[in-house]
Amino acid sequence: MTTSQHLLLVRHGETVGNLEKIAHGQTESPLNERGIAQAKMTADLLHNWALDKQKNDFQLVYASPLSRAHDTARAIADALELPLHTHSQLVEGSLGDLEGVTYEELDSFGFAKHSIRDDNFDGHNGESPNVLGNRMMEAVGEIRARHPDKNIILVSHGAAIAHFLARLLGTKPAFGYQYIMHNAAVSEVSFHPHDEPQLTLLNHHEHLPDDLKTDPTERDKK
Repeated sequence: MTTSQHLLLVRHGETVGNLEKIAHGQTESPLNERGIAQAKMTADLLHNWALDKQKNDFQLVYASPLSRAHDTARAIADALELPLHTHSQLVEGSLGDLEGVTYEELDSFGFAKHSIRDDNFDGHNGESPNVLGNRMMEAVGEIRARHPDKNIILVSHGAAIAHFLARLLGTKPAFGYQYIMHNAAVSEVSFHPHDEPQLTLLNHHEHLPDDLKTDPTERDKK
């Protein structure tokens, strides 16, 4: 690649599972009413950015096949009048035996604690932080190689994006808790020839009103 390339990373809107405090990794959990509103507002934000000559232009949208991400991506693609593609490997990390448990049960198991301490933790019979990060790296690398001269919007999931950024930027632990985003938040990574990738925007959610902001770090306080 000889030119700069920009990736916009978008986390899907709030889901039924988010609201009910149920852990859905690769299990379907559709957008709820708040999530639909969040997706529309993010689509409106990116449409306004597209009209701003000081912002980067984006030509393609890629999404995880899970409906919560794909429906968020559809709102964005429609607003920007861009083609929408699906890539199976943009899916959320597998929680294995913990798919469908409550957040309380997830915490009691020590999922986050073990995953932060051990990049290879797979005691839940799901994907380890290293496996998820590497999968996302391969998926994004494949997408970039298909469209080397395009700026691309990728709509995926909280853990998938966080693990990808940790792997891309060489951040430890591989769990990437530093990069966990609000629902419908936006981050941007820039790739320049002969330079390391740069995180130029992280967890932008200021376009959402307070009653539609969903902070994952506050999930157990609601």
